[in-house]
Amino acid sequence: MQKPFLLMLILISSFTYLSHAQSVGGVPLEDIKSTYIHLSRVGFTFKSKIRVSVDFGQRVSGERLNESFISDSDGRSIEFNSMIDALNLFDLLGYEYIDSNCVDEDWPGQYLLRKKKPELVREEE
Repeated sequence: MQKPFLLMLILISSFTYLSHAQSVGGVPLEDIKSTYIHLSRVGFTFKSKIRVSVDFGQRVSGERLNESFISDSDGRSIEFNSMIDALNLFDLLGYEYIDSNCVDEDWPGQYLLRKKKPELVREEE
């Protein structure tokens, strides 16, 4: 009984640590103050991983488009296993899913999220 609890605690704390090192255009994810954010999935032709572009109202010009991708502390774009992986990260950061749009026939590629309202946030038991 203690081993699963300990494992879960370690996973949550390591995921929390990793989320603090992630940023968009130099803004740490936990410092984004926007109520709404827009996520776009960008896939690779021969890879199963994806990158995620985040629009929270920041100014991004054509030549600086890479600054809209989630990056690590070294500035390298982070690759996610799936869009659910990225959505789970933003859930931990206090956002909730609102809507999605299909870019092609099979896969939603754009997601609208909203910061959770305090009265809707559940406290962990």
